[in-house]
Amino acid sequence: MTRKKLIIYAVAALLLAGGGWYFVKKSRTAGQTKVLATAVVEKGAVSRVLEATGIIKAQVGASVKIGARATGAISRVYVRVGDVVKKGQVVAEIDARELQAQRDEAEARVRLAEAKAKFAGITLPRHETLARQGMEAQSVLDETQQNHNVAKAEAAAARAVLATLDVRISYTKIVSPIDGVVSQVTAQEGETIVAGLQVANLVTVLDPARLEMWIYVDETDVGRVKQGLPVEFRVDSQPDKTFTGVVDRVYPDPEIRDNIVYYKALVTVDRDQALFLRPEMTTQCRIVVDTREGVLSVPNQALKWVAGKQTVFVVDAAQPDGVRRVEPKLGLPGLERSEVLEGLAEGDEVATQIVLAGQEKPAEAKKAEEKPAVKPAGSGGGKKGG
Repeated sequence: MTRKKLIIYAVAALLLAGGGWYFVKKSRTAGQTKVLATAVVEKGAVSRVLEATGIIKAQVGASVKIGARATGAISRVYVRVGDVVKKGQVVAEIDARELQAQRDEAEARVRLAEAKAKFAGITLPRHETLARQGMEAQSVLDETQQNHNVAKAEAAAARAVLATLDVRISYTKIVSPIDGVVSQVTAQEGETIVAGLQVANLVTVLDPARLEMWIYVDETDVGRVKQGLPVEFRVDSQPDKTFTGVVDRVYPDPEIRDNIVYYKALVTVDRDQALFLRPEMTTQCRIVVDTREGVLSVPNQALKWVAGKQTVFVVDAAQPDGVRRVEPKLGLPGLERSEVLEGLAEGDEVATQIVLAGQEKPAEAKKAEEKPAVKPAGSGGGKKGG
């Protein structure tokens, strides 16, 4: 036998020996149950929540489009997008030279009319004296009285015209009706504004602290959503912050999207929390529909499906496999933990990750109910819907 054949036979023998050892080892381990991670059955709060998608919106009256009621060219724009403005602050002006000239003319007419009325008031007593003495006809006195009344009326009309022009001139100063931040400027200096049936929008001011959230609730869950229920929600821009609120109302009108019916639940956002949010942000919401305090609970990861039944594996050194199978009676199902009514005791150590004998993968845990995604109005894409 050659040296080359001896080497080949030796390598083949080593491979056969290694394969046999691996097969024996695998056969031994395949018959064992492995506990990879555990948790403890304990008392605490269990909350049943509805997961839904929401969107941040400005409250009614929080976003104001400021228009112009005067006709003319824009002479000044004092703000830009992002500027903070106060109620009553002038944000833009329209050229008021023509109106100012009309006002000067109206003011002159007021002085003229008041002078005529004053003169008529001076001459009237004289004619009354002459008429009493019989030195002047009654018709002359009547005419003088009429002239005096007409002069006073003309003076009042002139003052009304002047007041009207003052109001029209005030329209040339565009002021903010609320405190807020300029979110849009749609007009520039030099552009001509024509006042008509539709008021031209010049500047939009938003109060960033007056926000609300619309939650899109699936029709199968809307019956459990009531006014006053607590809500927790997150936004992608603040991944480490959890916002809170309460359901203020549920709108009766449905919204149908992708053949799925949703109802909007309104949540008013606290002014302090609103500083971290912006309109049209998409939110991931949890509506707490039921909470039970001080109840025995088990992590949902410990609930395994075995032969179509929910089973919990309790770590027990006295058992041959080191675990004891229990089919507990459960109460309120929570998002992370579920209430235990029977079958488990406080302090029991349960397996959250376990590989059963004869299997290569960990047993599957209880899965949350999957629902279609909803795409809120104004958002580019949907996230998990309620």
